[in-house]
Amino acid sequence: MAVFATNHEGVAKQYNTWVYPKPIMDLGAPELRSIRDGGDPEANFYTYWPNQSYRDNLDILIAGCGSNAAARYAFHHPNAKVVGIDISPASLAHAAYLKNKHGLDNLTLYNLRLEEAHTLEQNFDFIEASGVLHHLPDPVLGLRALGRVLRREGTIAIMVYGQYGRTGVYMLQNMFRLLALDQSEGDLNIVKETLAILPKHHVVREYLNRARDTKYDAGLVDTFLHAQDTAYTVAGCLELVARANLNFMGWWDNLLYYPEGQLNLKTRLYRDVTALPDALVWQFMELFNGTLGQHCFCACHLERAQRSYKIEFNGNDFLDYVPVLRCEQVLSGGEGREDLIAVQRKPWPQYVLDATTSALYREIDGLTSIRGCFDRARLAPECRQNRESICRAAFRYLWRLGYIFLRIPA
Repeated sequence: MAVFATNHEGVAKQYNTWVYPKPIMDLGAPELRSIRDGGDPEANFYTYWPNQSYRDNLDILIAGCGSNAAARYAFHHPNAKVVGIDISPASLAHAAYLKNKHGLDNLTLYNLRLEEAHTLEQNFDFIEASGVLHHLPDPVLGLRALGRVLRREGTIAIMVYGQYGRTGVYMLQNMFRLLALDQSEGDLNIVKETLAILPKHHVVREYLNRARDTKYDAGLVDTFLHAQDTAYTVAGCLELVARANLNFMGWWDNLLYYPEGQLNLKTRLYRDVTALPDALVWQFMELFNGTLGQHCFCACHLERAQRSYKIEFNGNDFLDYVPVLRCEQVLSGGEGREDLIAVQRKPWPQYVLDATTSALYREIDGLTSIRGCFDRARLAPECRQNRESICRAAFRYLWRLGYIFLRIPA
């Protein structure tokens, strides 16, 4: 785990000077209408609350809201009450501009440290802490503070930096510390000059190609000249949540942490990996992927019943889960066969489903249980005698791809 701890004052100074992320001037601009924050509960409701019916009147806290996030949440969730807190007055000033521009009466902003969230004297259904815990002097203390203001059945959506995918970033951070660079315009120019002449084979090149923050000045400062930066492995994420006295619920995108979307299902490697406990599967796939620059997951109170959110495929209770599509059918007759279909959830790849999974997929309507999908599907007679194993394989595959939600019956 890479750690470069200083204090709140230095971080606040940075974000006052280099407002981050890049300020949005109009949330209603056509090119931004479909943009949502990664943890947005509208897109991920059944990840956070698979046992509940969808609702949009949540009490939401955006912890470390920066220049845009709290306003964007309020704009896209008019029936929610949104609170944004941040230590940067400059960032909050831009958030206030967006609040006034768009008439966001459901948004309240506070200049407040995350660790002081309890002074709001409010509790929340949903808290997003995206890109903030890893910049705190004590991330565990920060996450505990968020737990104090989370309702019993609530969810915290978290994004922290991934250690392995940012290996090149930390190499450059250390390199710039050798020059005693701070965050002045001149120091930023040295960063830009260095990036322009780095060897083509440098390990940071791949990160630069996929990271949006490296395309503008405040993002470059945040990436390479930040004085306080903690990075996490999968094991570190699990430890962070446990030390904060919370339960780890799962990942925003299963595809990155399970082998179904990345390994050949017919190989011994796949069979050996999928036989591991989940925590080891996740660690294996992190190492296999090698490029995860962030980890996105959710946590809840220890008192929240695991049966209200934990998806299990042991036993046969999973047959009562209700699958809900979160992907599109993009092709019928995949691989030249009319009984196969291909599905995709952008930006992730297309996957061709086998004949049995294709038949079951066609019966998903968001209302019918797995058991009901099986009963309605047109399957070969021999399949009828193996309902459990067939459904477990098909729906676990789709769920681990992140191409369906699974709702838990009340």
